[in-house]
Amino acid sequence: MLLRDSSVATGHRRRLVAAERRIQEACADASTTAELVDGLREPFDDALGLSGMLLSATDPDSTVLSTAAVIENLPESMCAPWMHNEFLEDDVNKFAELHRTGSPATTLDRATQGCPDLSPRHRHLNRPQGFGPELRTTFSAGGSCWGVAHFLRSQGEADFDDEALHWVDRLRDRVAIALQHTLGAPWRGDDEDWVPGVVTLDPDGHVVSMTPHADRLLDECWAHPIPAGDTARLPGEAYMVATLTRARAAHRPHTRRPVTRLRGRSGRWLTLRGDYTLDRTGELCGIVLLIQPSRPTEVMPLVVSAYGLTEREQEVLAELMQGRTSGQIATRLFISEHTVRDHLKSIRAKTGTSSRGELMSLLFHEHSAPHTQFRHV
Repeated sequence: MLLRDSSVATGHRRRLVAAERRIQEACADASTTAELVDGLREPFDDALGLSGMLLSATDPDSTVLSTAAVIENLPESMCAPWMHNEFLEDDVNKFAELHRTGSPATTLDRATQGCPDLSPRHRHLNRPQGFGPELRTTFSAGGSCWGVAHFLRSQGEADFDDEALHWVDRLRDRVAIALQHTLGAPWRGDDEDWVPGVVTLDPDGHVVSMTPHADRLLDECWAHPIPAGDTARLPGEAYMVATLTRARAAHRPHTRRPVTRLRGRSGRWLTLRGDYTLDRTGELCGIVLLIQPSRPTEVMPLVVSAYGLTEREQEVLAELMQGRTSGQIATRLFISEHTVRDHLKSIRAKTGTSSRGELMSLLFHEHSAPHTQFRHV
């Protein structure tokens, strides 16, 4: 018996080592966020023995799912209730909270001290679908959340042990940095001038109306459509922003901003944001979604973060984007022109450009944000 147990443990550690090597290779080789997320799916599955997973990149400012995601063995019927739970219900191990507190990878069993039924997510979502143990983590770097993972095993299986949690924690920084860097891959979009689109929803999140431009722009989204009323459906990205807006209207604590940036099917940046309306008594009247081509100022912080610029380099770049000379930048930032030139040299090295003109072309014209690709497998 001892020999067999030892052999099983040795085999398990070998799988962890092999999976870790494949994850490191995916992080080093992936040229797009979608390629990276897809390359992480099988190694995580093989190492942890999963029955279902959500593995997704996120908008680093709002922690809203975006850019690319793989959803494996989770039925479509879980999507809307999952978002409701994440943003509208009290529960443990919420992604925004895990990121805000800098928590390591953790399990539902540990968070509830061995009583997972204390979690509404377990009672109403995981257990009815035959899932049991749950592991959650975020991939954060530089104060931003670049991705999240929601791993599940079947009901009756053993919880994720300490070795599994330590293994995931060893990889979190590496995956976060890889997600961050893939956002630096240039994409070129078209120059067509689109009018913003508006969608109105009732307080329950059901679509009331939308402009023709909204219908067209929502077709640019990639995520699976989710029912939003008797006949209407919204792409997952829009449904998530609407749900987050409802959470903000309810003044739920630590609610993230209801906004996400993504690359549409045509290849240009799109920004999707939500807001809500109140009647004269202060009661919630409805939800408003606005989807439109992104302004450079909306996209630039994400792109700048992807290149790993320091805080001072970001300040210099911001001044440069305003058309200021090195001398003017030096005066405004209270540094020497020589220091400004050093920062510009570092910025060009990190972005792979050789001149100011090439740098501006890269930032304003070549970046159209990574594809938002949600793949159900």
